[in-house]
Amino acid sequence: MKPRTGSGGRTRTLLRALVATLAGVLCVAGFAAPHASALQAPPTDIALSWGRNNYGQLGIGTAAGPFDHRTTPVNVHLPAGVELTAVSGGGYYSLGLASDGRVLGWGTNDSGQTGDGTTVDPRTTPVFTLLPDGVTATAIAAGFSHALALTSEGRVLAWGYNGSGQLGDGTTTSSSTPVEVHLPTGVTVTAIGAGATDSMALTSDGRVFTWGSNSYGQLGIGTSTGAVDYRSTPVEVLIPAGTEVTAIAAGASWNLALTSEGRVLAWGFNSVGQLGDGTFTNRHAPVETLLPAGTEVTLLAAGSHHTLALTSDDRLLAWGSNGNGQLGDGTTTNRNTPVPVDLPAGTTLTALAGGGEHSLALTSQGRILAWGSNNYGQLGDGTTTDRHTPISTLLPAGNGVTAIAAGLEHSLALVARAQSMTTLTAFPGVIQPGQDVTLTADIICSAGTPTGDVVFYDGTDPIGTGTLDASGSATLTALFSSPGTHTITAHYEGDGTCPASVSEPVTVTVLTPEPGASLGLTKEAVSTGPFEAGDTVEYTYTVTNTGEAPLSSVAVTDNLVADVDCGTTTLAPGESTTCRGTYTVTEADTVCGPRDSGSNGRGDGGYGGHGTTCPVTNIAQAAATDTRGDTITSNTATATIQVSNGDGGHDGYGSDSSEYGNGRKQEAKTA
Repeated sequence: MKPRTGSGGRTRTLLRALVATLAGVLCVAGFAAPHASALQAPPTDIALSWGRNNYGQLGIGTAAGPFDHRTTPVNVHLPAGVELTAVSGGGYYSLGLASDGRVLGWGTNDSGQTGDGTTVDPRTTPVFTLLPDGVTATAIAAGFSHALALTSEGRVLAWGYNGSGQLGDGTTTSSSTPVEVHLPTGVTVTAIGAGATDSMALTSDGRVFTWGSNSYGQLGIGTSTGAVDYRSTPVEVLIPAGTEVTAIAAGASWNLALTSEGRVLAWGFNSVGQLGDGTFTNRHAPVETLLPAGTEVTLLAAGSHHTLALTSDDRLLAWGSNGNGQLGDGTTTNRNTPVPVDLPAGTTLTALAGGGEHSLALTSQGRILAWGSNNYGQLGDGTTTDRHTPISTLLPAGNGVTAIAAGLEHSLALVARAQSMTTLTAFPGVIQPGQDVTLTADIICSAGTPTGDVVFYDGTDPIGTGTLDASGSATLTALFSSPGTHTITAHYEGDGTCPASVSEPVTVTVLTPEPGASLGLTKEAVSTGPFEAGDTVEYTYTVTNTGEAPLSSVAVTDNLVADVDCGTTTLAPGESTTCRGTYTVTEADTVCGPRDSGSNGRGDGGYGGHGTTCPVTNIAQAAATDTRGDTITSNTATATIQVSNGDGGHDGYGSDSSEYGNGRKQEAKTA
């Protein structure tokens, strides 16, 4: 790296970078083999930054010198309309990947690190990198003073400082616009990493290529001739035969690879045990990190001199430099084999990032844990106190983090805007006019438990308001009288943290009232007699639909006639049908008394005396079914016939008398 001179006499050299901090870092760690673009977060226009800002690396529009820093997250000033899916932190600059495949850079730009075609320095707000026409990026990686981008075609572009060939274009000429890395013919890259003065790439067939400085064996090619050893085009790392690499991570002058079996390979600089092989010996070819027995690693991140590794059973291991507590084990002791990070109980992690001398981890709840060096507030906890175990970064309320990155002395994050979702149910959904309906709105908010009110609408008309309970539900009992379909929506009004949202519509159907249904019946005997025992009596029944609704299943029952046959069983309003039935006179009908008119309906209530006939009365009723399935019944109808008495008088009951006859022929009594 060339000497850097900026405003105020600031000068930094590669020697200072390597000796003082060796702080080229991979900011988005643990790239996965299928394709780096798969690691992109959902697009968001909110990017946060915190920590050191001496060269504008926070992207907030200022760069007030060596003491300019922020101890809690602030918003990066993104261009209007730009949404990011990834961020990356370099030495004193930052990169962002836009959702449309463009790349942005901000911070120090003395070697063209932002890729905007200039060396205007610093860039205190994001500017667009000048990618070739038609090229879209799917991943980014910021080294100390150079940058990489992976294209959608699997090619690699590079820009910035190139004193050690880290741009991979066959030269050592720095470039303020992207140049293409000279990869071997037929190679497709799926993941990239940028270190202090070297670069690396993972290919679709599981091989690893490196280029740039090889002063400590960080290219992994088995040799190193010292400080002037470099390669300006990619060379293949000596990965053990039969090993498939699925992820890579780049530190400062050392590199890592994750295998398909969950093992970790490391090579290069090892002054503080960052390779994790139990030694402090530099390695010119990959060696295996001494993981605890049975451990399978799923995610890697590299800081300047330390490593972070997430295991398949949700443990976090760390090794290497620990002078500022960046290993998170509660000590400041360097470790040349992995030790567990002291995570809060129940923590599940989804992403890792290693900075110069600090570490970040993203939890499944969208929180950030941070530990290690904090001299510029890069942990984001509102202090400048180093932390030897993880603490929580003080994020703005209502935002869930989706991606993290760590630079030399600053940190970055993408956060999704708080979102709410309102769902609505109505029960019952089909009702009679005037029937109550219970409307229930349930609100889910990405920023936590929602509070406030929900307004319910019938079309565009508000019909009532419900207040959310502790579970995020609001109910309203509504009365609907107008027949037809009502379209109901629930409008959550928001509470300042959870935004407003509207439910999908649900329908409530109010049935049209059924017209009134009624049925009429008349009955008569074809002849009233007199009849004698054994004679057949014919009856006719006229059933009329006297209501406003059609009727079906018309039938007539008679207490004496076993089977009444109707001409039709359906009647429109006003229609009638004639039914017929017969009855055979019995010997009992010739006896005028005693009769129980209340039970068998056959007596007319008189005592037999000197009369010559007995009256026999039967009772009928019609029934039918309306369109709702309800049973409609008619009035009762009676008919009386006369049956010959035969003996002129018998004892009997009167319908309005409780006296018995004495069995003698006598003058008939009247009721």
